[in-house]
Amino acid sequence: MIHFTLYDYPVVGSTNDEAKTLLTKGFGEGTVVRAERQTAGRGRRGRQWISEAGNLYVSLILCPKCSLSEVSQLSFVIALAVGNTLLPYLTDIEFLSYKWPNDLLLKKEKVAGILIETESQKAQLAEACVVGIGLNLNIVPEHSAYPVTALKNHSELPLDRDVVFSELLTQIANQYWIWQKEGFNPIREAWLERAHGLGQELLITVGKSKVHGQFMGLSPEGALLMKEANGLVHKLMSAEVL
Repeated sequence: MIHFTLYDYPVVGSTNDEAKTLLTKGFGEGTVVRAERQTAGRGRRGRQWISEAGNLYVSLILCPKCSLSEVSQLSFVIALAVGNTLLPYLTDIEFLSYKWPNDLLLKKEKVAGILIETESQKAQLAEACVVGIGLNLNIVPEHSAYPVTALKNHSELPLDRDVVFSELLTQIANQYWIWQKEGFNPIREAWLERAHGLGQELLITVGKSKVHGQFMGLSPEGALLMKEANGLVHKLMSAEVL
């Protein structure tokens, strides 16, 4: 299991950037950066992640030593860890769903996002990953481009930031161990049990194009399987579900 070492900051630009700086200085797997607030938090595709005090902003270094083609699976590993952390707090566990490829929703509103940045010195080998997690605990960010929520709006239990954070690290260690020892299939199956829009018609952005298709599931590698009206099924490794 992973041994975690925490570096706590009141304010950083980005926890991912701080973790990457520590990585260049030789800090290894299990290094964790946590901040009360970020001034330049970001999500996937460079989008701003509004990061006021009251929520959880965490980045950690993992060294999976997997191929670059497999590293996208880590997003599902971390999603399950975050989801398992949230479930005991929810008034209804059916609120929780996973949106491909890296978001968690409560009643179809975003509560958490994951950003994974990979460092590789050798061809086709992901030697180190910086895993960023933004989790809305108490504050619903304003001026978001999409519907957002916070855990407190779906829970009747007290939310202690340190307790939630500690449980999150435990869950990350557990899911990461399962992935490394048993492969992607158990992760894939657990994620699909709560997949947002599974079997439904979705609007998906592929490059600069927007297409409608039925979300059929995940490939063994973690690609989104989308079925067009003509019956053709596409594997999408890089796309966005709207």
